[in-house]
Amino acid sequence: MSNNNSTIQPLELFKVLSDPTRLKIFQILFNKESRCVGELVEILDQPQPTISRHLNHLKKLGILSCVRDGTWMWYEVSDDLPEWCQDILEITYKQISTKDINMPKPA
Repeated sequence: MSNNNSTIQPLELFKVLSDPTRLKIFQILFNKESRCVGELVEILDQPQPTISRHLNHLKKLGILSCVRDGTWMWYEVSDDLPEWCQDILEITYKQISTKDINMPKPA
C-alpha cells in the first residue's frame, strides 16, 4: 500500500475496498463528515480494534485522512485523491447507496 495519494494504483484501491467493513466505513465517511473511531464502532457494531485496523488500511492507502483533536482521532475521506480515484469512489458511493447492503444510513 502507498502513503502517497498520487501513486494509488487501481488494484490497491479495489483490493482495500473489497472488504465489506472497509466499504461500509467508506460509505459512512464519503460525504465529508468526520467521524471518530467510537462513532464507527457504534454504527458498525464491531469491536474497536477491528474498526481501527480497517481505518488504518484505508489511511495507509490514502483514501482517508485523520486529524487529532486532543485524544480523539477524526477520520474523513481525503481531499487530495487523484481525479480518477475520486471518480471511482463517487460512482461506488452512488451504487452502494442505492443498494441495500444492510447498512444504517449515517446520521
